[in-house]
Amino acid sequence: MRLRKLAKDGGSKNGGCPAVYVAEDDPAVMVVQGKFLDADTAAQLHDPLADETAVRIPSETMVRAVEAYLAEHERPA
Repeated sequence: MRLRKLAKDGGSKNGGCPAVYVAEDDPAVMVVQGKFLDADTAAQLHDPLADETAVRIPSETMVRAVEAYLAEHERPA
C-alpha cells in the first residue's frame, strides 16, 4: 500500500505525527499516525483484534484530513 499524507497537526514541530494518510491505490482506505493510547484508555476499546491498535490524534487534524479528502474527491454537479 502506498500512502500519501492528507493532513498533519500544525502544532507538531518534530516528525510527522499526528497525521492522516490516504492509500493511493485504494482511496477508500485511510491510515492514522498518532501517539499510543495509555493502558486505561486502550482497555475501553470494544473487542480489538490481535492485529489491531488505536492511536490518539487531535480532532482538528482529522477535520483537516476529511476536508482535504473531500476537496480531492469533489464531484462536479
